[in-house]
Amino acid sequence: MRLYLNLFDHLNATTFSHQQQPGDFTSARAAGQLLILGFDGTKYTPAMGSWFKEFKPGGVILFARNMEEPGQIKRLVSDIVKLSEDVTGMIPFVCVDQEGGRVSRLPVKHYPEFPTARALAMDGSEERVRENYREIGNILHGLGFNVDFAPVADLDTNPGNPIIGDRSFGSDPDKVSRFVAASIRGLKDAGILSCAKHFPGHGDTSLDSHLDLPEDQRPAQRFYDAELAPFAAAAAEGVDFFMTAHVVYPAFDPRNPATLSEIIIQGIARDRIGYDGIIAGDDMDMKAIAGRWGDGQAARMALQAGVDMLLVCHETPRRRTVFNAVLEAVESGLVDGPKVHERLERIIKAKNKILSIGGNNA
Repeated sequence: MRLYLNLFDHLNATTFSHQQQPGDFTSARAAGQLLILGFDGTKYTPAMGSWFKEFKPGGVILFARNMEEPGQIKRLVSDIVKLSEDVTGMIPFVCVDQEGGRVSRLPVKHYPEFPTARALAMDGSEERVRENYREIGNILHGLGFNVDFAPVADLDTNPGNPIIGDRSFGSDPDKVSRFVAASIRGLKDAGILSCAKHFPGHGDTSLDSHLDLPEDQRPAQRFYDAELAPFAAAAAEGVDFFMTAHVVYPAFDPRNPATLSEIIIQGIARDRIGYDGIIAGDDMDMKAIAGRWGDGQAARMALQAGVDMLLVCHETPRRRTVFNAVLEAVESGLVDGPKVHERLERIIKAKNKILSIGGNNA
């Protein structure tokens, strides 16, 4: 397998003092770093070692199915980190969706039941929001996590929305912007990377993208005036990830959901907002994508649109199909070398940030 690029020549060597230097990335190693994978089980197994060696993922995501009690979680995360360092020479992103309210993955028997974003926003206190996310972050950091896919930056504008609702801080763009920024500060206080989701705004839809492909028919100016404000605030606060929405926005792109739309990812996130962090696509297992595009086709389209990292959250054959599609895109030049290089630079920058703040010390 050919050597794909030499990142180390382009980056400050001192940033790698705490981890193995990435040196020459093969195409397979580059492709793996563009994936965040979910899995079954609550402990390390030889099967886990096998797929880690095959895919060499840039990160993993844990769900409630992977977590039983604090000791078990710490052991699992520690084993994953050691496995990643052995296989890839780099630490992994160890991710979780811990928002509070109904999107809470930590076992409630052992951890506080954190309030919803809506409840936090009721008293209007940015400090309360920051303290809440600092507490979440401290728990996650103690377990060895380094990324929380939070906060939700969507505006809650449709009472019939089945997927956002009380996960949002509200419908007022200024208020939501302030609370999103406070959430990011709280996670940052605890040494946890943060993620603003679901770009460019999932709050006005009436369908659940886990089950179907929603559309938001509102005019572009509505997004410029309102929906984009919390994401711009997140970018200004130094959020580490944007996560895209599996939603079609005909005012911008009449055919492709945001995850597959260069118009939205490059034209709005990168060019209009000026966001320069990692852009992750929401789970490729969701029916909004998996029900309409083939797995390989969707992976290629997302990369061409500008997504940096693809999530495949379940342990199914889709993981291999997506990996193979990413590898083929890298090898064939479908995603050209400079763009792959930019993705890897963003990923390595974020991983060095984790190391600089003492992450993965579970």
